[in-house]
Amino acid sequence: MKLLHFFRRHVVCCYSEAARLARHPLGSLMTVGAIGLALALPAGLSAFLRNAEGLAAVWGEARSFSIYLKDGASVAVAEQLAEDLERNPAVGAVRRISPAEALSIMEGRSEFAGALETMESNPLPWTLVVIPAPEAPDAEFLALKATVATLEEVDQALADTQWLERLSALLALAGQALLLLLFMVLVALVVIIGNTIRLEVQKQRDALEVLALLGASRGYMRRPFLYQGFWYGLGGGLVALGLVRLGLWILGDSFSGLMALYGGDRVLSSAGWRQELLILGVGVFTGWLGAWRAVAGQVRTLEA
Repeated sequence: MKLLHFFRRHVVCCYSEAARLARHPLGSLMTVGAIGLALALPAGLSAFLRNAEGLAAVWGEARSFSIYLKDGASVAVAEQLAEDLERNPAVGAVRRISPAEALSIMEGRSEFAGALETMESNPLPWTLVVIPAPEAPDAEFLALKATVATLEEVDQALADTQWLERLSALLALAGQALLLLLFMVLVALVVIIGNTIRLEVQKQRDALEVLALLGASRGYMRRPFLYQGFWYGLGGGLVALGLVRLGLWILGDSFSGLMALYGGDRVLSSAGWRQELLILGVGVFTGWLGAWRAVAGQVRTLEA
């Protein structure tokens, strides 16, 4: 029975503070909007980084290397080498490009048209494009390239992975910067919410002094302001979710167009339910913490 009464008091207090904020819509919306904008910045950057890291699956071929066989290599030699490579666990697929197919590709590009007209025969060799398995470590895959380059039938094996390594390093740096930004945003939100709640405490100081004289506990006097912080944080979290979804929707077509250039059909993914709950949880926690920081010291001064 006591537990039910305790729960009911909290529900009534929570509802009354929501009604109080609703009676001052302009000020409440401005505060909630500021919190939402602040939370949306790291949340949006996190969604962007998550999608950028997910492009590895679409750009898996970017980690590939090309094997150029020596002139005169037969179809049987090319097929045998391709089959040997396909049995390697670090290899996801091997694309075979015959001399005739390579010539056809070059003829379709206007910049090579003049040069090809002067050639009496097809000078292009057999080419094998080796694509790594998704879980293949970079070191193992590059070691395979070095081994293949020593084979007798291979003229050269070329890979251009430097740009991908730079991209991975840049994403790692951005992830660390995001954590620093999130910390600074949380500190700023605690200060903003704390100052807002402190103003409310000052407005109701006379009522709080009367409650203190009547023997009200610290928890009883803190409770309304903590629920104000809760509503501010929850509202800010919902605004942040809306802004992140809106931003991803606006960028969706451009992202799909970029993927089409690389032959992929990946779409811009939104935050999953776990990430959305995390955003709401961070908003509620910062709201509660800011309110506690503001009201705890004020309540102690009333009892002094």
